[in-house]
Amino acid sequence: MFHTSHGRFIQRIFSLKLIRILIVFIVVYFSYSFINTIDHKKIDTAFSLVSRYIITSVSCTPYNISDTRPFFEREQIQSNLPRRLKNLSDEDLYRKFSSLRLLVFSTGRNVETSVVAFSKHIEPIIDLFHPSSQIFICESDSNDKTLEKLRQWPRAHVYTLGRLADTYSDRPERIAVCRNRLMNLTYEIESDYILHVDMDIFRTDVSSFISNFRYHTDDWAVMTATSNDAYYDIWALRTLSDSVMNYDVWHRIWAIQGNGTFCSDSVVNQLVGNHQKHIPIERGLIEVRSAFNGAGLYRTKMAYGCLYSGKGTVCEHVSFHLCIRDKHQGRIFINPEFIIDSPA
Repeated sequence: MFHTSHGRFIQRIFSLKLIRILIVFIVVYFSYSFINTIDHKKIDTAFSLVSRYIITSVSCTPYNISDTRPFFEREQIQSNLPRRLKNLSDEDLYRKFSSLRLLVFSTGRNVETSVVAFSKHIEPIIDLFHPSSQIFICESDSNDKTLEKLRQWPRAHVYTLGRLADTYSDRPERIAVCRNRLMNLTYEIESDYILHVDMDIFRTDVSSFISNFRYHTDDWAVMTATSNDAYYDIWALRTLSDSVMNYDVWHRIWAIQGNGTFCSDSVVNQLVGNHQKHIPIERGLIEVRSAFNGAGLYRTKMAYGCLYSGKGTVCEHVSFHLCIRDKHQGRIFINPEFIIDSPA
């Protein structure tokens, strides 16, 4: 009886360990595949990290940081924020928009199922602006019917760059190539604003979008979006403070995980999960060095001469935003009212 119960207990412990090991593998593997092409090198790296985890799973140390508040609670509220316009009605804004030109830029890979929903949300926004405003989409590396679906959308101007993965192994580099292809259009087409969006998650309404224009446009160069739920885009984030979140989060995670001392899941939770919280509207604008979270509104002249770069497996938005700050002294903000996943 004792041996049978003991055997079941050991078997249960072993099963739980296998489940835990599998979870860690998934976390590690997808942290790579989220950013990079899925290839044997990345699989080998993931297996290597998981192997270290198996060896140290019994004795791994939970990774902890002293301050677990999300970045927007740790950042001080700035006193020199953009001036909010008073007594400004929606009708006032609509009249202003009618003379302004907007270019909508988006990249797409395997987004066949997102095209219809994206068009439903973006067309009412572009209709606010001058009739010469346009939508441009750069596609690459799709293996579904993305290209066919995009070409069925009359208002979209579609560019396809074929299979970039043969030339650029890292996903950020491929996205940067597409974004730069679209940015080159700003030298050919006159515009006042550029709206960069991720079409697979862009679900916003007009009132959320126009919240960006309730501030003096001379006071900001970029307004980036938030979410109804968690602020997910910690990779593109660089806070204004050196001591809060002004580093590449995944590079730091990989360095710590590679040590093999700390439990991998706790490293990700502490360095990413702690910051992925909802930003309340009451928090107000947050000035940053870089951010994205699925949508960014740019004053066109503040982006001239700046390009994206994903070299070194770094988020492509960071170099673009740092250029805007350095080259044009442009100020970049997270706007908690600019919500990309508003209810349909």
